[in-house]
Amino acid sequence: MSRVRPNACLERPSASAGRGLLARETFHDQVLARSAGRCVMCASKAVDAHHILERKLFPDGGFYLDNGAAVCETHHWDCETTRLSVAEIRRACGITRIVLPPGFTAAHDYDKWGNRLRADGLREPGPLFEDTGCRRALAAGGVLGLFVPKGTP
Repeated sequence: MSRVRPNACLERPSASAGRGLLARETFHDQVLARSAGRCVMCASKAVDAHHILERKLFPDGGFYLDNGAAVCETHHWDCETTRLSVAEIRRACGITRIVLPPGFTAAHDYDKWGNRLRADGLREPGPLFEDTGCRRALAAGGVLGLFVPKGTP
């Protein structure tokens, strides 16, 4: 009889389970295949394999199947700007095995860029907050005004 360990779904998936680190092209192909080439948000043709949590947050690039979502062009931008939450995207993909970068914890929720989401609706800057692409996407999403310094009550 196998026992399920607490937080087992938060472990880095093993390669033998088909959920380990993938090559970039394999990641793209498997993410699109999982949704039959359709956007997980609207069923239009998927044009990209989106990294649910930004690949720059992972020292190995984050090319894990459970960190990918097949999306159309419109929904890809909604993911990048955080108009769609990480949780919404995972739900749409049917992902139950959460892959987190080193130093991140399941005790917190994060946006695509690794910024911590607070219960009061505000956000605390993460490791990529000053990244040009991150700032551009967050500005386009209209959420830059939601940030407070880390540790603000």
